[in-house]
Amino acid sequence: WRLIVLELAGHGLSGDVGSGSGRSTSGVNSLAGKGRATCPNFDDMVNHVAEFTIRMGVKFSRSKGMALCGGSLGGALVAYAVKDILSSRQEGKVAQQKLKEQQECPKFYGIVLLAPALGIKPNAIPSAPVVAVLRTLSYILPSHGILTPTELPTYSCPPSSTRNYSGRWPLSTSNMLLELTSNRVPSDIESGKLHKQMEGLPSLCVITGDKDEIIPLQSIVNWFEAVSNLSSENGEKTLVVLKGAGHGFFHERRMKSKKKYFVQSLFDWLNDRASRDFQ
Repeated sequence: WRLIVLELAGHGLSGDVGSGSGRSTSGVNSLAGKGRATCPNFDDMVNHVAEFTIRMGVKFSRSKGMALCGGSLGGALVAYAVKDILSSRQEGKVAQQKLKEQQECPKFYGIVLLAPALGIKPNAIPSAPVVAVLRTLSYILPSHGILTPTELPTYSCPPSSTRNYSGRWPLSTSNMLLELTSNRVPSDIESGKLHKQMEGLPSLCVITGDKDEIIPLQSIVNWFEAVSNLSSENGEKTLVVLKGAGHGFFHERRMKSKKKYFVQSLFDWLNDRASRDFQ
């Protein structure tokens, strides 16, 4: 397997989008000059993920297949981006048939969501007055971290890496995450909008922990069970709940045993999907 990692604007080695990185990707202009790890617009990032995935499919067109994986916020991004990815691939197939071209993108095996941000526990939400103040400040000082959650250095992998952001989240990022998990996602699940994003998806795999301190397990389970519009050809769902695992099971070193089981579960799913191409 080849691992390709998308670093969202303002993260990883990309630095501040407005600091002369010279990279032009649709949906990141609104982030220009805002600062590292600043993500004020969820839809911009969804477009970024979809565009990146589509481009990688073209770049590695000789590969047998590909899958898209995202954790936490990345899991929500993948869930919302997959519809555009599938639509683009279908449009590409139609264009190829008209041109009688033989080259195709790799087969899309499906998506894997790791502790996806599909809700938030009430005790993880600050009081209403605090939320109101923070939301106001997020427009005035978007890149500042004031009373926001802290990204610990233990997130870095390897530990010596300076690639990952550490410190308090920027206000705009915190506001976006709070709005997403407490309002938008619950509303889209209740209305069925998020279920429709999965229409035609070949396969869905969700891996989460039963001790997640941020995302309610039941929210993830309810959404997973409600998804029923996968591909009629071979669409299937897989849910793996890791006992004793918290929200950061896929990156925190203190959860080494859980990480090992998660990696095994992930590759079992990937290899199962890939093996079907050779039967």
